[in-house]
Amino acid sequence: MKLGRATILLLLSQTIVLASGLAVNLGLARLLGVVEYGNYGLVISVLVVIEIFVIAGIPEVIQKFGGEQPEAMAQLVRQTLRWQMLYTVLLYGGLWLATPLLVRDESLIALLRIAGLDIIVYGLYKYFLGVQNGLHRFQPYSWLGIIYALSRAIAILGLVALGFSVQGALIGNIIASCAGLLFALFWYRPPRVETAPMPVRYGAWALQNVLYSFGLNTLFAIDLWLIKYFLSEHEVGLYVSVSVLAKLSYLMSIAVSVMLLPSLARATAQQQEQRSEELIRDTLRYLLIFLTLLNLVVALFAKEIIALLFGAQFADAANVLVWLMAGHSCITLMAVSNTVMIARNMMHTCFVRVLALVALDVALNFALVPRFQLLGGALATSLVGVLGAALALWHIRREAKPLLFSWSIPRMLGVALGVYIIAQSVAFASVDFIAKAIVLTGLYFLLLWMSKEISAVDLRRLRESLGVPK
Repeated sequence: MKLGRATILLLLSQTIVLASGLAVNLGLARLLGVVEYGNYGLVISVLVVIEIFVIAGIPEVIQKFGGEQPEAMAQLVRQTLRWQMLYTVLLYGGLWLATPLLVRDESLIALLRIAGLDIIVYGLYKYFLGVQNGLHRFQPYSWLGIIYALSRAIAILGLVALGFSVQGALIGNIIASCAGLLFALFWYRPPRVETAPMPVRYGAWALQNVLYSFGLNTLFAIDLWLIKYFLSEHEVGLYVSVSVLAKLSYLMSIAVSVMLLPSLARATAQQQEQRSEELIRDTLRYLLIFLTLLNLVVALFAKEIIALLFGAQFADAANVLVWLMAGHSCITLMAVSNTVMIARNMMHTCFVRVLALVALDVALNFALVPRFQLLGGALATSLVGVLGAALALWHIRREAKPLLFSWSIPRMLGVALGVYIIAQSVAFASVDFIAKAIVLTGLYFLLLWMSKEISAVDLRRLRESLGVPK
């Protein structure tokens, strides 16, 4: 499958995954209420960071080194699968013992221990998902993500609706991982022609990748944890709601990164410099088009979006959402730029820098949250995001130069500014904000087309990914 088509297919798949995840959070916010929803969000935020240790190590090795040499995948699986299985079990045992140290609230200890069972199943699901990606099988990879997401929505919301509260939501999360793992095993087909894996020492690379991914995902949780420390349970619930929406930018970019890493790693290994530059330029351009649109819509309709999706009781956090979306978008740009560096064997630089950003994020949240409350957390995240994106782009300046020093970014920003001014100037009367957002989104893409930022090649890639005939 060609890169452009694969990129757009994965973006469409990730859109479905995000819609399902958003449905889970919207349903839980309404079914559980602000405080219980806040407890769920806190437990999941801790679980997500801990699960990094089982999904960012060996599964990422599979994607990178298997992506460089897909014909060696079967042997690579035989070498690493048993370690992944043992590792997940040991990590859950460590979590069980360490839970009282991670959460001081007695009511959350039992919840985190239940949620932690997902570490074992989800770790194996992500392992076999990484196999599909390493083999460049983007179509089954996309379907596995959709199956997991839909199973998660049905299981979580179904159990909570039946009266099982937060415990039901956490058990539903485990059920979804089981469903994803079963389908991943069903689709696992190693190449028939095998060769021995390249003689690389991927242990050090895996350790650095775990630390890097741990730091990156911690950047999305530090503000919430310190808001829990300084503020009330009600404010925690409000911040969980805006965090869910703001993180959509990063979750969407995962589709880009999972495609980019094996493809760029293979191009780098084969010394295909022109191919590598095209991959980076097109990936960053599509990402910036999406992030610009997302921030434009949030800047215009933050209050309406929160009220519609979570309820009027969450609408007070609208201003926080605008800043947090900007911050998460910058972290997203940093993460995708870091993927380029990782494929170029610059993992050490990535993990050192992200751990330094974590320390800065903690300091900023301690300084800003007590003074500015919820907005302080969003401001801290935004400052860290801007710095991280600037540093990451600096490190890939040679590869990104054709995009950064072209008219693409000024055109995107100019179009977005024009749409924003039109939206503020034109009276829409009683038109629903969803209709306004659809019209303005269409205008955004129309102006990009008229300015030649979107070309016939982009439209052809979209048509091919959807399977639409000429």
